[in-house]
Amino acid sequence: MNAPPSRLIGGGWRLALSGLAAWAALGGVATAQTRVTLRVNPTSITFPTADPDVAPVVTAPALDIRYQVRNNGGQGWRITVLASGDLNAGVSVIDIGNISWTATPTPPFQAGTLSKTLEQTVASGFGNVQQPQMGTLLLQLNNLWSYSIGVYTQNIVFTLSAP
Repeated sequence: MNAPPSRLIGGGWRLALSGLAAWAALGGVATAQTRVTLRVNPTSITFPTADPDVAPVVTAPALDIRYQVRNNGGQGWRITVLASGDLNAGVSVIDIGNISWTATPTPPFQAGTLSKTLEQTVASGFGNVQQPQMGTLLLQLNNLWSYSIGVYTQNIVFTLSAP
């Protein structure tokens, strides 16, 4: 299939996940001394434009996720991600489920697919993480000819909760 000229000459479409937010939350059974820290960098990413026949999947620059869990005893902790909705460019929409990720190190990180309805687990473990640790996510978009030209955006939120 040949690409429409505007897709190749005009730069095509661009997709950005902006407002990548990190939240740290304490569950109801944790003591007041339990402390969690979560940082996601960068705070926005852009997928490259590519010919779907050549690149059926495109990968955004890496996301670094730094976390720390202290005074948690043997209780569980979990990092999750939730999209605020589908990808939007005006009236054009790309289902958020077209974005998946791979992660390192495994464990505690795991691969997954973005959702706008259910928090997806990014990493999990038990006990304390005394020293700050880091994982890396590579977000990948299924690159299809059916996407309309436009700048697509959406917010996704990462949350670290303990216990």
